[in-house]
Amino acid sequence: MTIERAGIRYKFIFLCLILFAFANVFLIQVLLVYESRENVKSEGFQDEKSEPTLKPSSTTDFSYRRIQFVSNGVDSFFKQSIFSTKHEHNFSSLLTVSPVADEVNVWNLASKWVSSSQIWPKEAPQLSHVVAALKQKKIVAADVSTKGTQLKLALVLEGGQQVLFKPKWYDRDHVITGNVYGGKDRHNGEVAAFHLARLLGLNRVPIAAMRKINLNTEILPVASKILSRTFYRKDNTTCFYGVCTYCRPTDGVCDDRRSLEGAIVLWLPQAFQLVKHRHPWQRSYSSAPAKWQMHANYCSLVKRSKKYQDESKLLNLIETSIFDFLIDNGDRHHYERFASGGPVLLIDNGKSFGNPDADHLDILAPLIQCCRVPERIVSVLTQLQNGALSSWLVKLMTTVENDTSPPILNLKHLQALDRRLKLVLSAVLKTRL
Repeated sequence: MTIERAGIRYKFIFLCLILFAFANVFLIQVLLVYESRENVKSEGFQDEKSEPTLKPSSTTDFSYRRIQFVSNGVDSFFKQSIFSTKHEHNFSSLLTVSPVADEVNVWNLASKWVSSSQIWPKEAPQLSHVVAALKQKKIVAADVSTKGTQLKLALVLEGGQQVLFKPKWYDRDHVITGNVYGGKDRHNGEVAAFHLARLLGLNRVPIAAMRKINLNTEILPVASKILSRTFYRKDNTTCFYGVCTYCRPTDGVCDDRRSLEGAIVLWLPQAFQLVKHRHPWQRSYSSAPAKWQMHANYCSLVKRSKKYQDESKLLNLIETSIFDFLIDNGDRHHYERFASGGPVLLIDNGKSFGNPDADHLDILAPLIQCCRVPERIVSVLTQLQNGALSSWLVKLMTTVENDTSPPILNLKHLQALDRRLKLVLSAVLKTRL
């Protein structure tokens, strides 16, 4: 009897211990939930039924720290051997130049290159002849261009080809401080972006070239009345202010008493109509943060949109963000596609190469938040590590432009490209951790 009572007593004690353990576990869970709710509240989140939101700077600051943390592992991780051989890129082929017969119309040649998926072919040995025509063909008509917010001219070159001319506002060494979208267009950035796109295989940037124009002998004699009315003289220089959103008579651009340098950009064929789309990662352009700066899961919100349920379209925007980060273009508030479909066209890259000392990581928000990236672009960037990007870009620009003074990009901007390439690969690596 005593043994039976002892057994019952031990069973009772054992049961009490089990119940006590369960009670402690339950209490710990309650405390953890309470603590997590307090942390969420302190981090700026709303209740569970609301969209989880971060403080305006949290997403960028956190990602920057993570990207910096993993940057040391980039060189050892990204080897070309980890990619499919179909992504190998022959950069030397971009330097190939083939002759064009005298009877060939280079404008027709460039027009035939355009399709719903490209503006020029990835290997175009006759491209230098199109660039030469942009730099040398006679200007037969000049007018204002009301496209966009910045000053530009709509020109017609000999042979009937329409082009845009973006004038020089800044010297090569000028640094744009403040907002990433601040300042006026950088004409050299437009040209450098075109050649960088060639290097990366992003054949969706309009062909652009550097050109110096004599305003008195090449523009005024063929200018429209609207354009000619905006011309004036200042300190023995010829100036004009044109017609645009931010154009003012008190803020014109002037020549150097001989000519005005600028970027001349080939107009796309009229048969290819453009459709403009609002960029889901558009900035607010005010002190108020944009939605993507507030929502940690913003990419999931974008993917719910019918437009981006096709993952290829989302990957296209991620690829675009990589290109924009490299050139420091934080002003792509809209993007264009051909009406017939196809990938994002990288049009209007004037707000690029403003500050070589700044790396605006938030431009990479589509990559950082979606944790997806096309293998092709990562493979190309891997081949351009350790200074190869700037080296090949200089070769491309000097070969096609056939003019090395002054350089399109100064040394600091070239070094910034190599540094940002490593940060892009760090961001890619961070998404895998």
